[in-house]
Amino acid sequence: MKRTVLSLFAGLAVLVTQTATAADDLTWQEMASRRDLWPAQCTINTTIPFDGGVTVKAGQKLNVLQVQPDGVQVTTLDGKTTFVAEPGETDALAVARAAYTKLTPKQRALTYAAVVQHKDLWPEHVTSTRSFNLAPGKIVQAGDTLTVVDCQPGGLTVKSEKLNAAFNVVADTTDFMAQARQYVEDPQAGPRFLVMQKQAEDKRLAERKLVEDKQRALGKVVVELEGKLISSVTGKPEPLDAKALPRYLVFMRGSSTCPITRKFAPTLVKYYNDMKPKHPEFEVIWIMTESPADTAAYAKATGFSWRAIEYESTGAIPSVNQPITGKLPQLIVMDRTGKVLANGVQATAPAALQQLDTLLKQPLTP
Repeated sequence: MKRTVLSLFAGLAVLVTQTATAADDLTWQEMASRRDLWPAQCTINTTIPFDGGVTVKAGQKLNVLQVQPDGVQVTTLDGKTTFVAEPGETDALAVARAAYTKLTPKQRALTYAAVVQHKDLWPEHVTSTRSFNLAPGKIVQAGDTLTVVDCQPGGLTVKSEKLNAAFNVVADTTDFMAQARQYVEDPQAGPRFLVMQKQAEDKRLAERKLVEDKQRALGKVVVELEGKLISSVTGKPEPLDAKALPRYLVFMRGSSTCPITRKFAPTLVKYYNDMKPKHPEFEVIWIMTESPADTAAYAKATGFSWRAIEYESTGAIPSVNQPITGKLPQLIVMDRTGKVLANGVQATAPAALQQLDTLLKQPLTP
């Protein structure tokens, strides 16, 4: 007898039927209809020759791909030969019955379709039972731990932290059902998907509260600037002094190649040098539109050493990014909460500086 090796096999669907009450009662048809009962491997009990000279020998272990009503689709462990064996040609049913007999009635009744509907039975992590290529250079190995992202009738969405990639897998290529069966009998078993979700949400809320509390205490802009300020001269990190936070933050966006900037910047430098000793409650921050090296050269030539931020970083500083326009120079005055008090662009930049002067000369209020 000769057979033709199958190069492709059909997609698999989840079919649900009532389970047998005893292991010996598990029939081939019932096993075929419940993917969660399919054995991962089986043994061929007869030697089968194929066209092309390939032979599968009796006693050889095979991976189970699909249990069909009239046979079992299997592949050799090296994945090179795929074929359909008749029910009596493997021990697939015996292997399934051996596993089935170890299950409690509640576990036997638990189908994959039922688990999909009950998130409390989803595990937090699953272990891959097979190796496969996810993408060039990204290989999921048998035994890899995967984080469960979602569970749908067609399969699982999981994430490999090792590969930093999320992807879909069929549930029976993992220990998903084995864990679900453990959970259905033991309410305390875990860790669970819902517990993970709750912990992640609690952590997110706690972190958000910490940020909000910090913003209320220090000011939204001050918190957004953390870790982003550098010296305009040296390029080294230069955070604000936590013990002497400014009341007003003055953001100057300019460029050494902009003629209006070159005309206005010396005026701002002189104003800063004159007013800072008398009014330490304000601070100027240069928004760099050039490289740190070009900014340092311009700062030295113009006579300032203010803190600076890269223009690209303002995307993560909403308070500063929102009022920015596309024109240079631009002078933005705001308080620590992010309230814009003055905003001058090009020819109106001096007017914004005058508004700052008015603010500084007002009596300080708590």
